[in-house]
Amino acid sequence: MLIEDAYSRYSDPMFLAMLRFSRDETAAKDAVSHAFTQALINREMLESMPVQAAKAWLYAAARNALVDMKRKESRFVALADTYPADMQASDPIDRVTVEAMLSRLPAALSTPVYLKYYQGYNATEIGAAMGLPSATVRTRLRTALSLMRAMTKGE
Repeated sequence: MLIEDAYSRYSDPMFLAMLRFSRDETAAKDAVSHAFTQALINREMLESMPVQAAKAWLYAAARNALVDMKRKESRFVALADTYPADMQASDPIDRVTVEAMLSRLPAALSTPVYLKYYQGYNATEIGAAMGLPSATVRTRLRTALSLMRAMTKGE
C-alpha cells in the first residue's frame, strides 16, 4: 500500500482513535503526524507489507507516539510543580554564581550538569540525548562538579 493511499484512507480514523485514547486534540494530531512521518522514513518496508499489517503498523506508531508524548508531558508537569519551590529555597546570588561557573566550563561538561540539575534528567537519559554511555555522563558530571568546587575555592 502506498503511503499516500494510507494517509487518505487512515489519517481521519487514526485521529479519532487517538483522540478517544488521549482526549487531547493537539496530541492526537501530533501522534498521527508522527506516525506518517515514521511511515515516510520506513516507506519501503511499509509499502511491501500487506494492507492490514501496514494499517496495524500505522496505528501502533501513532499510539506509541501518543504514549511517549504523554509520558514526557507528565514528567515536565511533575518537574514544573517542584521547580518553583526549589527556586524559592535557593539564594539567587548562589544561582547566578553557579550559572557563571557553568558558562566557564566546556559544553561537554556544562551540558550534563545543566540537564541533570536544572532539567532533572538522569545519567541514562542524558547519555541517550548526547549519544554517550551513561558511565561517561557520570564521569563528566563528577569532573564538572570537581572543577566548579575548585572555582569556588580559587575565587
